[in-house]
Amino acid sequence: MAHKKYDYDLIILGSGAGGGVAAHYARSLGKTVAIFEKGAIGGECPNFACVPTKSLLHVVHVLETVKSAGKYGIQTSSPTINHHSVKKWKDLVVSRTGASHGVEAFHKDGIDVIRQKAVFVSSNEVEAGGKIYSAAKFVIGTGSKTFIPPITGLEDVGYITYEEAIDLVEKPKSLLVFGGGAIGCEFAQIFSSLGSKVTVVNRSDRILSKEDKEVSELVKALFENQGIAVLTNTGVVKVEKKGDKKIVHFQKDDKEYFGEFDEILIATGKVPLINFAPEKAGIETEKRKLVVNKFLQTTNPHVFVAGDIVGPYLFTHAGNYQSYIAGHNAFSTKKIAPNYKVVPRCVFVRPEVASVGMSELDVIEKEIKYKKGIMALGVLGRANTSNDFDGFVKIITDDKGVIIGGSIVAPRAGEMIHEIAVAMMAKVKAVDLAEMIHAYPTYSEGVKIAASMVE
Repeated sequence: MAHKKYDYDLIILGSGAGGGVAAHYARSLGKTVAIFEKGAIGGECPNFACVPTKSLLHVVHVLETVKSAGKYGIQTSSPTINHHSVKKWKDLVVSRTGASHGVEAFHKDGIDVIRQKAVFVSSNEVEAGGKIYSAAKFVIGTGSKTFIPPITGLEDVGYITYEEAIDLVEKPKSLLVFGGGAIGCEFAQIFSSLGSKVTVVNRSDRILSKEDKEVSELVKALFENQGIAVLTNTGVVKVEKKGDKKIVHFQKDDKEYFGEFDEILIATGKVPLINFAPEKAGIETEKRKLVVNKFLQTTNPHVFVAGDIVGPYLFTHAGNYQSYIAGHNAFSTKKIAPNYKVVPRCVFVRPEVASVGMSELDVIEKEIKYKKGIMALGVLGRANTSNDFDGFVKIITDDKGVIIGGSIVAPRAGEMIHEIAVAMMAKVKAVDLAEMIHAYPTYSEGVKIAASMVE
């Protein structure tokens, strides 16, 4: 039972990846727990981000498969898209996630769910719906929000983010995607495949700039083959309205030009959602981020954080991992620090992009002696049988041959990358993967071949 001084042993702000695991873990310890969530139960991933976007990407995959059926001897009529039915499919997928029954799941485990936004009023108290609640410990998992760049005219002209994009039933004839990261690239491919003329603009010199150069260059080439225009090293100066069109003024080097679009999708990154009056609880912030130690503990020793609000990875799997650690550290004298050495990351374009560990750019920047092996997907028997030749597998090792990173562009790369991730966890050498028997014909043979080519 909670100490009589407090209403709960643990209060959690946010029901998404950053909060849910901590809640159930605390209950396993016999602690009393309350979650405060005014928005959708389960947070962004199942409701607005990961799950709905992957359902739309599956639609795109099916559409492209039908369109190409003729080359395999399957005769089909020209496929048409019913955008209302596509939305129904997306909604069905979302309804089948655990988040759709999140309140019941929390209640079943004895967790109180209070459907109000909570803000701190003291070091151990929050206010929600006009009522004060107290707890011995807190976990903050309020997540993040889309960063909206301060571009002249953007707010007046209007734009959409991924939250609106997943529910559009009338696709724009022309779309500007502002941002070349994972979110921007996934939506660029979705809208392009569904019939929009898409342009991606990115300030940096390449899209997917956190990945290896080979990844960025291949995805850019595949996008351009699909008809997606990719503008790199390009900024947006201002936006204005002209009739039904949105006029976007670009700048590259010293040159300015403009383009006309029906809609603008902002995918320029995310920022922590700090809307709970942290200063009232003695929680310090710096440059719009919470000050946190290696144990995910804020400057208020009773308050821990997890998920997008703290980073460094804005992934659901990273949030779940941190949520467990935050819950553990809240009630244990033997605190543990998260280990981010092996965190797989995926971009679900077609073909998929997946990476883990250090990229070649990382090791060069850190002046680490390294070796690498890279093989083209087209040499694989599975690529031949499936007619999917675009892609590669790349493995990075230290100078002793121990695997420290890898990148894959291939169908099901998100599954394939875990072989490299496990090898990293076990500190396996590339030669060991090269010597292991891999089933034929599979894409995973690419891991074996890339490992054999490390030098």
